[in-house]
Amino acid sequence: MPAIDRIKTALENIKNMPASRKLALAGVAVIVFAIVFTLILWLPKQDYQVLYSNLSAEDAGNVINKLKEKKVPYQVKDNAIYVPSDKVYELRLELAAHGIPSGGGVGFEIFDKTQIGLTEFSQRINYIRALQGELQRTIKQLQEVSEARVHIAIPEKTIFTEKEDHPTASVVLKLKPGRTLTKEQVSSIVHLVSSSVEGLSPQYVTVIDQYGNLLSAPKDPTQLVEASQIEYKRNIEKTYEKNLQSMLENIVGKGKAIVRVSADIDFSKVEKVEEKYDPDTIAIRQEQRSQEKTMSPQPGGIPGVLSNQPGQAPGATTQAVQSQKQQESINYEVSKSISKILQSTGQIKKISVAVLVDGTYREEKGKKVYVPRSEEEIKKYQELVQAAIGYNKERGDYVIVESMPFEVIPEEKPGIDYIGIAKTVLKYLIPLIIVALIILFVVKPLIELLKKPVEEKVKKEIVISEEAVPPPVERDIKEEIRQIAKTNPKKVVAILREWISE
Repeated sequence: MPAIDRIKTALENIKNMPASRKLALAGVAVIVFAIVFTLILWLPKQDYQVLYSNLSAEDAGNVINKLKEKKVPYQVKDNAIYVPSDKVYELRLELAAHGIPSGGGVGFEIFDKTQIGLTEFSQRINYIRALQGELQRTIKQLQEVSEARVHIAIPEKTIFTEKEDHPTASVVLKLKPGRTLTKEQVSSIVHLVSSSVEGLSPQYVTVIDQYGNLLSAPKDPTQLVEASQIEYKRNIEKTYEKNLQSMLENIVGKGKAIVRVSADIDFSKVEKVEEKYDPDTIAIRQEQRSQEKTMSPQPGGIPGVLSNQPGQAPGATTQAVQSQKQQESINYEVSKSISKILQSTGQIKKISVAVLVDGTYREEKGKKVYVPRSEEEIKKYQELVQAAIGYNKERGDYVIVESMPFEVIPEEKPGIDYIGIAKTVLKYLIPLIIVALIILFVVKPLIELLKKPVEEKVKKEIVISEEAVPPPVERDIKEEIRQIAKTNPKKVVAILREWISE
């Protein structure tokens, strides 16, 4: 029977069905349609991969416009643009040829197009924008950096101010999850920005991350000193911890000792001047002697009234008197010594050490039982630590050693991802099972249902035709053969010969 006739017959049978059967058939059709629609959604679709992610709004818009022009299907989700996996690399090359994405900011391509009528101020702003964009693109090339923003402030030059302001710059970095920048990398960014802007000194460049943490070195000398002091303290503590850890692990075993050191460092700068005198040692500092001799006349004569009257000196005589004066001055100096002592900074005022040592374990009834270290062992470990740090009781050093059980966390060994395999298998197996169930319990019964009225109709027609034909009359075959042999003996002989030859 041709396919068209079968369809006609099926439609005829549906028309002749009772209302209840038609309703049941419609319900089955709806269920089948719903299952097929679910399977379409369930079955794996075209594989999409990330074309670009974490783009700026401007770059994302440009990429989507190009995809629409090329009539390439795309999806946007989780701040990323997805395209069919077989077109990812081809599209990246084509977009790169058009300068897309530009890197989140406009660069020096802003000057590619000549704009008539721009003022000097507009040209200056465009230059700063281009410079910021180029620096952003360069900084984003670092593996640790996800996004970068650069802000540059260039003061206008004028002849009316005595003090000229310096250019400044700020860099905001968005680091990738779990990534950090080393001091060398931060210093490189600072010098990159300062070298790109005329007159910009590295000390006027500030670098921060997305959490507001200052990454560049502070400009205040006091802060610089404090930062260096903290780093010096940490280095001393880490050095002690490393040395003590390696020493103890060689005794108790790898991973069975934990050491923590806290050092109190004296960063005060002391300048001391001492002046000492020795009374037992006397030295002549200065000695001075002077001697003076004088001669003075002395009047003489006959004693009496006349000789004493003025102008009356008959018979008077003169006598010379000699006088001598001697002066001596000696200065003595007590010996003294002056010493200037400059005490070095960074000396250890006090050191504290805490040590945890794992005990031993023994098997009891199939279980591990912790056994702490003995007091003698703890005392030996404490003496070793004290000797290693140069223990000084007078300055207040403190060392404590304790034995405690360590929690042993077994390392996870990479194994087969059975869950992922099961999900993949079920993803393809479930649709096949559903299709098989639909064929067995829906399609096949439906076909049988459609065939049933046709078979009944054929049976009815056969019954009717059998009733119309009269019953056959019984025949005498032997008699008929005799009559044929009498009337046409040659034909009978030919038939017999043919049978014999066969």
